[in-house]
Amino acid sequence: MVTHGPCLPGILLYVRKHCPVIAVLAVTLAACTTHQAPEPNSATETSSITAPSPVSPAQTREHWDSVTLGTNVASIDMPGADAERDIAGAASARFEAVRLPVEWSEIEPSAGQLDWSALDSEVNAATSHGLAILGVLTWAPTWAVPPQYALTAHPAPANPADFAQFASAAAERYRDRITAWEIWNEPNVAASFGPSADPLRYCAMLTDASRAIRVAAPAALVIAGPTSPAVDSANDLSPATFVDALYQCDAATFDAPTFDAIAMHPYSTPDLLSEPSAAWASANEIARVRAVMDRRGDSAKKIWFSEFGAPTSAGGPGVDEQRQAQILVDGITALRQLDYAGPIFVFDYRDSMTGSDIPDYNYGLVRSDYSPKPALAAVENLPR
Repeated sequence: MVTHGPCLPGILLYVRKHCPVIAVLAVTLAACTTHQAPEPNSATETSSITAPSPVSPAQTREHWDSVTLGTNVASIDMPGADAERDIAGAASARFEAVRLPVEWSEIEPSAGQLDWSALDSEVNAATSHGLAILGVLTWAPTWAVPPQYALTAHPAPANPADFAQFASAAAERYRDRITAWEIWNEPNVAASFGPSADPLRYCAMLTDASRAIRVAAPAALVIAGPTSPAVDSANDLSPATFVDALYQCDAATFDAPTFDAIAMHPYSTPDLLSEPSAAWASANEIARVRAVMDRRGDSAKKIWFSEFGAPTSAGGPGVDEQRQAQILVDGITALRQLDYAGPIFVFDYRDSMTGSDIPDYNYGLVRSDYSPKPALAAVENLPR
């Protein structure tokens, strides 16, 4: 919906890092622009990820085709969060996969100085619980963006090759652990791809990153998008407009298939996904994106739905806890009926800050203190 468009929970990948509460926003923005990476040390640079035997791309696709329901664990980056507990809880709730942010701005805040330690722990926790991992390569550090956009919320990187180099390093490090990679988060809206959505710029990033990933981890899947609900405007593009533009630059410049699937975030709150109330509602936009794929001869590929949920907050798109459960069950059921649906990821496993006035902090199936909302049992009891 228009009022919910670019300020969607996918932006929590932005909000949770950069404005946990309004009072500390200035401190967090300073961290974005001035933070220096810790001095490299052998533990940080070389800590190993024990990987299983390599698999083929066909095996990777087959495995992800078997994943019916995953979850985001965005709250793990909030101050004081226990990533191991959140990931273990997701596994206990019968989720089969987790979506982990792989934030360039956090891992390489200074050029050439990479600290993988936090992500290593998260990846190891997910792997130890048998969860497949979808990694989201996103958010450029200040040194990698045009100076005039240094204070813009999530500007696109100045040089796609820099982003590709980071993507290559991540794919190689977590090869056979993170077996699918989304390229950026919600690049069709200015709030995530500042200063405004730019399909040609994104295409350059997608192309370079895809090639780098396929060299570093040949069995990995590359997922385009994922798109936020939006309408066409001066700074944002609707999912269908954005995806159609990707195919145009694909045909013009790419020498090989650049992505293995499209991704979308089909939020509907406070409405049910199955009962669209406006032309721009997510259910209708899914159909339009699929029509683009069919028209472009890409019907064999699936659409991954890597965020879906509803906040239990008082304002904005918030709903009560019973309605949250209803929206989740309805939406997951509706998406599963699509023969082109890929994995579906709930947003989010745990509230980032229960009771906050910020809706994005209240999407969890459990509250901040891990007490369950009705949605936990409702989703847990869905068929797998």
